[in-house]
Amino acid sequence: MTPGPRSHSGAAPGRWPSWAPDALALALLALLALVFFWPVTFNLGWIPHGGGDLVSFLWPTYSYAAAALHAGRLPLWDQALYSGAPLAADNQSGLFYPVNLLVFLAWPSLPYQAIEWLVVFHVWLAGAGMFLMMRAVLSPSSRPARAISNDLAAPLVAAVAYMFSDIFVTHVGNLNIVAVSAWLPLAFAALHLSFTRDAARWAALAGVALGLATLAGHAQMTLIVAAALGLYGAWQSIWLLVWHRPVSIPARAAGSRGWLSRQRLGRPLHILALTALAFMVALGLSAIAVIPAAEMAAYTARARLDYAAAAEYSLPWAGLAGLFSPLIFGRGAVGFWAPWARVETGYAGVLTLLLAALAPFRARRGLPLFLAGLAAFGLLAALGQNAPLHRLLYDVVPGFAQLRVPARFVLLTDFSLAALAGLGLSRLAEVPRRRLIGAGLVVMALGVGAAWAAFDGTPGHAEHISSLVAGLAISAALLLAGLGLALWARPRVAAAGIVVLLAIDLIGQGAAVEVERSDPTQGFNHPAVVAYLLANAGPTRIDNAAAAWSPDAAARLGLEDIGGISNPLALAAYQTYAGAVGARGTPLYNFLNVQYVLADKRHPPGDSSFVPVYDQDPSLDVYLNTNAQPRIRLVYQAQPVSGGEAAFGAIHVPGFDPATDAVLDTTSGAPPPVALDGQGARVPGARNLFYTAYAPEAYTIVATSAAPAYLVYSEVWYPGWRAWIDGVEVPIYRADFAFRAVYLSTPGQHTVIMRFEPITWKVGLALTLATLAALAGWGAFAARRRWRR
Repeated sequence: MTPGPRSHSGAAPGRWPSWAPDALALALLALLALVFFWPVTFNLGWIPHGGGDLVSFLWPTYSYAAAALHAGRLPLWDQALYSGAPLAADNQSGLFYPVNLLVFLAWPSLPYQAIEWLVVFHVWLAGAGMFLMMRAVLSPSSRPARAISNDLAAPLVAAVAYMFSDIFVTHVGNLNIVAVSAWLPLAFAALHLSFTRDAARWAALAGVALGLATLAGHAQMTLIVAAALGLYGAWQSIWLLVWHRPVSIPARAAGSRGWLSRQRLGRPLHILALTALAFMVALGLSAIAVIPAAEMAAYTARARLDYAAAAEYSLPWAGLAGLFSPLIFGRGAVGFWAPWARVETGYAGVLTLLLAALAPFRARRGLPLFLAGLAAFGLLAALGQNAPLHRLLYDVVPGFAQLRVPARFVLLTDFSLAALAGLGLSRLAEVPRRRLIGAGLVVMALGVGAAWAAFDGTPGHAEHISSLVAGLAISAALLLAGLGLALWARPRVAAAGIVVLLAIDLIGQGAAVEVERSDPTQGFNHPAVVAYLLANAGPTRIDNAAAAWSPDAAARLGLEDIGGISNPLALAAYQTYAGAVGARGTPLYNFLNVQYVLADKRHPPGDSSFVPVYDQDPSLDVYLNTNAQPRIRLVYQAQPVSGGEAAFGAIHVPGFDPATDAVLDTTSGAPPPVALDGQGARVPGARNLFYTAYAPEAYTIVATSAAPAYLVYSEVWYPGWRAWIDGVEVPIYRADFAFRAVYLSTPGQHTVIMRFEPITWKVGLALTLATLAALAGWGAFAARRRWRR
């Protein structure tokens, strides 16, 4: 029989193209994301509750980057906060993440709504990635790449379970955590396809996904995602070596030596090679951010945390009750009542637990068994100090000692449970009724028992009995409804009904958790104050003593602040200096070039040296620091010391004044050429000092001195800064513990140029460009081969 004509899409006339069901499923996930984030969708509120890091840290950081890019400047250095700090090297900035770059280039002013929509997009991306991953996993490997199962319910249930799981609900206000986590399913799917189809191109795509996750800007979540991929590669190698029988290996094949034959070892080693390829591509693609970030880590307080700090925000054993119901101990910043720190507990739907128990643990190349082990690994690591695994990782894994909040490892549990639920639903029609009922009873008994025991053992539980009753009632009802559908409805109706029930569960119990009714951006809304500050000649800095002013507002508003919101990746030396200046108005404080202080209405920030100069804002006043020092100064008295501890002690000796003295750390580079004794200050002759150009990454100064002197900047010292005096490059010395200085060896007029040109940025850029070129060349070669065929 002659086949009928077909459309260009590959579908018969009058029928939908083969990709239409998948497109509709992805559109459905987008619709669910819009429903979940209804305050953003319908402009009825904001996310998250209280604003969180989204408004206080990420929005101003991203705004600074967007403004710099539109001004034609690559923001390697952030002059707005902490008296200056690296921006591109701070992995939280997400500066080179392509999704962020598109948003930065689209909106120079970057409204807060754009940041909220980035959250919505990445939650959808998490669901879309899980959907596509399950389509790949459930597709028979013997069929062509485009031939996949027609059953959409199993991938959809996995997608819904993952995108609305507790890791995403808890971190609505942590966009970088959400963004990194969203890429895990796509990276895992590509790596899985590289194993099942023996295709290096899929391993490279896994590397691209992991590289994009890395660029999204959260080191801990990147490590967790990378751990899932690395463990899967190791698992597949062991599975093939130990349990899986080699296919078509002749008994007398050359080189055969039984269990350790070349043929048997070759395939596992090939799996490891594919895994290594994925990591190499990821590292090359993200080198532009990773290499500068690795350098910066050594200069932050995160260089190595003691174990007590690294284990903060561990998931307690009682918190595991949250896997059965998120309401037992209350949910969200408002509802949570337990005596431990609020952390994610891993809730991904009670029906997800039931379906995960039905997964075929002996099938599909050991994938279900691996996912079960990964879920357990995630929980044990999330328990932190409450279980031995986290301490072992802290002691053994490089870089692990720089990370906090072990509870975030629950991402691996949520990911695994969602995938197992999809596998379980895919074989729902094959499961005997007895096993189905038994699984439901086990989940019910374990969940209720664990929740009751955890609740009863928590101090103060008697006042919150309603939380226990509501949580158990809702979970039990959902579990019984899903079980009833599975037992008595037709398979397709049961599968569709379970997807609907799961969506109702996760959206109903999660969508209202992080809604904010009041505008969280009010701390940035002081236009008259900003106009007054910008009208004054700079460069100059402000200090914030007002609750009505957002700590990081300077980054968004074009100002320069000596502080900012608490940042785990702030430079440790500067934070130590700033934390020890004493009261406002001391010499060490005035050295920071603080000209204006913002204070709440009628609350003076210091002594009489701070004079009110602007009071037209209804919630805050502006004070002038009459003793503020200029940003740059000529110093004729310098003391060399060795090491940061000695420098810190020297600047705190009674009588030390950074306006006239300098302490130079000889370990920061070449030793200072001479220790001045102050005599130069009494040499007669002209003295002058002024800027001819000023930008965050480069400034030019004309300095006139009658004697040799040190030109000291109240600019934070950091490797990568370079200086030239009259066209000749000179060393930069670490001055006054955390700042910079150059030596003017001869009297007279000099032109001093200082630029931020870190070698780590150049090396990272070169590696990223080389990786992109290699991937483009590989793709072009593959396309040419296919075309010629």
